[in-house]
Amino acid sequence: MTGAAHESSRHVRIITAAEYESFLAERCFAAIHFDAEWDVGHRPPTRLKMLEAEHALGHLANFAEMDVDKNGALAKSIRIMNVPVVAYYRDATLVAALIGAGQDVRTRMERLMRGESIGYDDGTSRR
Repeated sequence: MTGAAHESSRHVRIITAAEYESFLAERCFAAIHFDAEWDVGHRPPTRLKMLEAEHALGHLANFAEMDVDKNGALAKSIRIMNVPVVAYYRDATLVAALIGAGQDVRTRMERLMRGESIGYDDGTSRR
């Protein structure tokens, strides 16, 4: 299998609202890509960045994707108002939910693990 074909066949774990809490409890750090099937332009680059982060950091953190249309109540409860969003968690607590396609999930997760700020109002800034 070629690199491109192999890459396209890999995917980050897809979770549902019923699995959300147990997924977050599995590891100290997690990232969830919130998106929707209709987001055909922005979904692929974010999926690729999630795969890259999982490949590098999957032994330390969990990575998943959740469809907001199929899990609307949960998405609304954590204020996912637009897609794509990558939500970053430490100790099962939401640290930041950042909007934007193709964001550097690996770098943000590495910074989160070091206790550094990863985005606006993310709760890790030293005040």
